[in-house]
Amino acid sequence: MRSDMAKILVDWRRPPSRIPRGRDGRRFRDSSDAPFLPMKAGYRNLKSLNENMRPLARYLKAQVNRPWNSVYREICAVIDGRNAVQRHILEHLRHYVAVHVRLVGGELIDLNSYLGLGRLWQPLYVRPRTGLLRRNPSDESWCRQYRERQRMAELERAATRRGVSPTRQLHRLDGQWFAVHIAELPSAPAFAWDAVRRCHVVLKLGTKPSANDERDREQLDGRRGVYAVWKR
Repeated sequence: MRSDMAKILVDWRRPPSRIPRGRDGRRFRDSSDAPFLPMKAGYRNLKSLNENMRPLARYLKAQVNRPWNSVYREICAVIDGRNAVQRHILEHLRHYVAVHVRLVGGELIDLNSYLGLGRLWQPLYVRPRTGLLRRNPSDESWCRQYRERQRMAELERAATRRGVSPTRQLHRLDGQWFAVHIAELPSAPAFAWDAVRRCHVVLKLGTKPSANDERDREQLDGRRGVYAVWKR
């Protein structure tokens, strides 16, 4: 582990101020309020704790199949548990590594979980018999889950709607496929009949369509601000 890992993971940084300040420290530059302002306003925002635990997660994943005692010893050699800020890093280890694990009915159980006895949710765990750091076989990364949800959503859309051109789509309605011509939503006072929704649609002047209507149009037509002119 890097010797400056504690500095990389946790640092005290001053957040950006929402109030512009000049070089002389004044909070306002308006000349009308200048007589009522102090000569030096100084900083009003205190520093806050900034955390970036990704380097720690990458380091732990790189130590898979190593004895956990050796890995923890290397971490403690760099991170001082007597320091309040650095001790916070050691508390984050339980979010990545389950140290006390038991195999019950073919399922890994975390014995020290603050949520109670339950399934192992950390990406890594310490194998009870060997003491080696291992990957959680049931853990799936967020990116993998997101790609799987996107793939399933794309399959569902392909089963009900397919794009042919910017103005022509295929919709499956009541078990039959229809060719649908789409166009931009008209503005008031004009109105049009939506062939798919079977209702009059219009965009009022000076207003924007509601978020629910736009969401429904995006799910049905794949785009916002359009309607179905005709279907065949």
